[in-house]
Amino acid sequence: MKRPLIPALILMVAAATSTLAKSNKKAYPTSCDRVWYAVKRATAPPHYNFAQLDDTQKKGIVSTGNALSGKRYLDITVSGTGSACTVAIGGSYSGLVHNDKGDLFERIKEALSESPSESASETKK
Repeated sequence: MKRPLIPALILMVAAATSTLAKSNKKAYPTSCDRVWYAVKRATAPPHYNFAQLDDTQKKGIVSTGNALSGKRYLDITVSGTGSACTVAIGGSYSGLVHNDKGDLFERIKEALSESPSESASETKK
């Protein structure tokens, strides 16, 4: 009787893990070039150990964590047209203590607020 219970538990854990590992998306009312610049600033050290970013595809992978807390990887995709841009951040569930995706979205938001606006750069030209 216990044998059917074990596969059922394994399936339930697998389903819960895949649900928690889905990517989060956030839209920004600005150009993707400006958002990508903010992503590059947000993923710079000291918060992330390693960042591999592709400027042409506007995609990348960043690493966070250490031997004690465990290495965690986040994948970033920036997409959109005109003055609307969406950032998708995916990665495995980081646990109850960490909020890796939320932290990266906050750092992108801070970098966007610190970077010069498009209208200011257009008036300088």
